[in-house]
Amino acid sequence: ICHMRAGRGVRLGLLALAVLLSVLGAAEGSYRFGTLSWRAVKDADATNTVEFELVTGWRRDFQWVYVRQVDGGTRTLEDTPIVGDVLRVTGLFDQNGFADQQGTGTQAIDGGTSEIMFHAGDGSKYFVDMTVTSFSESENWIMATTLIRHTYATPYSGKKENIYPAGFSYSAGSPDDLAANQPFSHVPWTASFVGCCRADLPTLPAVGGNANKPYRVETLVDLTDRDNAPASRTLPVVTVPATGTPFFYVVAKDQLMQSSDAPPRMSAGITNYPVQPSDAFANLTYKVASAGDLGLPASQYAPFSGFSIDSKGRVTFAAGGVQGYYQVAVVIFSNSSKTIVDFMVRAVAPTGMPMANGADLKEMVNGWVGFKVGHPQTISLSVRDPNGDRLVLNYVFAGLNVAASSVAKNAQGINTGITYSPLELNHQGLPPGARVYSTAVHGISDIKISFDNPFEAHRPQHNAAVNKIQRDYTNAPNADELWAMGYRPVNMTGATGLNVNALADTISKTAFNLNSGTGGAAVYLWVLRSSTEACVTEIMVSTSPEQEKQMMDNGFTKLPHNLNEQSSSMAKVYLWFKKGSGPALVDIHLRDIAVQGACCAADDQMMYSMNEVGMACPTCPGGYELVPANLNYGASQNKLLMYVQHAPEGNISKVLSWVPQVPGHYLMCYSAQEADTVAKLSSTQRCIDMNIRADPAPMFVPLPELHTNMGKTLTFKVAYMDILHIDEEVSIAMDTTKHVLQGSRFVGDVMISDHPMGRETARMVEWFPDASYGGLSGEVCFTATDAGGDFKIADMTTGCIMVHVERCKWWVQTEDTLVQVAARFQTNWLQVWHLNPTILHPDNSLPPGQVINTGHMYQVEPSDSLSALAQRFGTTVAHIRMNNWDMVGMTDQGLMVGMHICVIPNSCVTAVNVQRE
Repeated sequence: ICHMRAGRGVRLGLLALAVLLSVLGAAEGSYRFGTLSWRAVKDADATNTVEFELVTGWRRDFQWVYVRQVDGGTRTLEDTPIVGDVLRVTGLFDQNGFADQQGTGTQAIDGGTSEIMFHAGDGSKYFVDMTVTSFSESENWIMATTLIRHTYATPYSGKKENIYPAGFSYSAGSPDDLAANQPFSHVPWTASFVGCCRADLPTLPAVGGNANKPYRVETLVDLTDRDNAPASRTLPVVTVPATGTPFFYVVAKDQLMQSSDAPPRMSAGITNYPVQPSDAFANLTYKVASAGDLGLPASQYAPFSGFSIDSKGRVTFAAGGVQGYYQVAVVIFSNSSKTIVDFMVRAVAPTGMPMANGADLKEMVNGWVGFKVGHPQTISLSVRDPNGDRLVLNYVFAGLNVAASSVAKNAQGINTGITYSPLELNHQGLPPGARVYSTAVHGISDIKISFDNPFEAHRPQHNAAVNKIQRDYTNAPNADELWAMGYRPVNMTGATGLNVNALADTISKTAFNLNSGTGGAAVYLWVLRSSTEACVTEIMVSTSPEQEKQMMDNGFTKLPHNLNEQSSSMAKVYLWFKKGSGPALVDIHLRDIAVQGACCAADDQMMYSMNEVGMACPTCPGGYELVPANLNYGASQNKLLMYVQHAPEGNISKVLSWVPQVPGHYLMCYSAQEADTVAKLSSTQRCIDMNIRADPAPMFVPLPELHTNMGKTLTFKVAYMDILHIDEEVSIAMDTTKHVLQGSRFVGDVMISDHPMGRETARMVEWFPDASYGGLSGEVCFTATDAGGDFKIADMTTGCIMVHVERCKWWVQTEDTLVQVAARFQTNWLQVWHLNPTILHPDNSLPPGQVINTGHMYQVEPSDSLSALAQRFGTTVAHIRMNNWDMVGMTDQGLMVGMHICVIPNSCVTAVNVQRE
């Protein structure tokens, strides 16, 4: 988004048009919503630089000045704004203030200027060119965002006053030193957006309406204390019952905290005095904004007495039965930073209000970059109308941090600006990769096509068919596969005889043939139903390349099967479908006019000139609507038509499907409004508060130290914890860069279990320590790697376990004898028997699981060496090393005094050495 400083490169024609349109349209008051926040820019060369985000809501049918139009070649300057348009804010304000600040109601400005600008607070000001991010046709509003980067000369505006904290003292050698160390409080910069005028609707009440008054939002900047101001969103107009004490939420977050924790204070807005422990955190606090909080005189804004907000942002609105629009504001503080949220509340009679489904009007959702958000992978948006009136969904979606809310990024994290394809325009105001889809009970979530060459095609005197000669598509290929996947064919009305165990032979008895009467292959339409998945909302038919391009541009998906397959027609007819934001399809009715006739009276039929439809019924009983095309286009005089049935429009059932690309706090607030009634009642907004974090690396679950004996199989679990998401996969492997236990292996399947803290992935490891591992005492390590992919990197974590194997001890195996044990340790059975006095007879069987001695434990003394010990005990240095795993590779002089080692003496040689001594 480009922003121009005032007076630089502005076209005279644009300014003249702005003046004219402001005078023509200002009397109606276009302002609906405003909030202003900021975030410190932490680039190396950006000292005292902040990026402001101004989010505003306006009357959509205002006479807007366009800076840039989406699809500018096909739209005019008189068209109402859509997502992606860039508009210049104009209105009635000049250096002398507001036109109506004296309350005269004249709305006239001497000199005729229309300068409404953003003021940084240090004398700098900027034109406000705003990019439309969402709109509501039913409620006649747009939401738009402006990003402005500004550099201040100093981190705060100036010194407020000296302070004298109790118990605080310091020493100074001179008056100058004393002054330099004097604690003082700061005056922050005050940035603001101000103009005129608020709405002047017929239903604005006298108290709390603030009709036709100026608007002003501001924020405070002290870069020594805070690195951002809280960000907040709500719908521009929130509807509540006029009776009782209804509530809703205004959600605000610190922009840089990766959780809901309070951010730390840096200076508390004070120089020369440390932040005290009691004031260490800048908790968010909410209050109803006064005129002074908005920077306006009391005559220009009056807070409504029935409007209150608690410490969690829960708003209670008691209109006392007085219906109408109220213009209200909330101020949110985070120590020295401040954010205003200025919006409208509509109080209506509660009877007939649509109601959002959900346990509360605010839902907390945790998510991770690169993974679909929600449970299991989508977020439900559901509203019902008690009278069944048609509803439309209104929503705002925003990142509660400046960098994530309005600037799209590519996979490399580079800002690309905001661009919208035709498909994205069907999902207004959502971040890259996000879609709002429709669902319905047993809705159609997918469609497929299959071909067949049924037996009936080969009967005598049947229409000559190309497929009869080529024998293609015999036995209904793919039918069994589609059935196994849950798809079901669209059948002829009243047809029977389908045998699911013999689909190839019987499907032609019931399935409707979309290529009937053409002599071509049989073509069947299959549907997949779901009550939770995103559903098909539109089906169209193309009969020409031009129509194919149009449908592709409009975001439709093509089924790559020609409905005229192997017919005599040269025309190619294709089905297209979209999973858009309209009501879900719940049924498809196919009609052979020659066989079934029309579904309505002749007087109710209409002429359709496209796609060889001709005279046809626009609807069939049951709410079925015509898809305008003859499915036998160009192939037969026989007319085959498709009718589709949508879910009732009085119950909105949609899902948000989104894979976040950037971490941060995101918020979606939505409501549904009646589209066709006079009252156009809306549901009270419901907000989804999404905390999106970067995908963390797997976390090793530590184990206590493991102890075993030679010969005793050691079995243990290696486990890692990662995010609790169905698509997260963790693979565990042995770390071959470190010591690997010889013969160790993974046993059994991967074990996955879900816990409140995340998903645990585990493998069981089995290892048999042979006779060479006595004296092992060291770490054995494993690696865990999680799933990589778009917008996430595969992370690897290493976790280690300490393993100890006792020296000179053997765990007896089944059928072990003294001879076998002695052979393992390269000694004789007499020596082993001697080392185990509890074995009474050498021929006795050794019980499995008994631990026996295999050598003598010796504590190293001064001047001991491996060669000296080998000579003393009648053995070899190699034999000592073989029985002490940690001594493999040790030098002759490497023994440490006090070490315990396992030695298997040669009794005969030892006896000779003793006799010689």
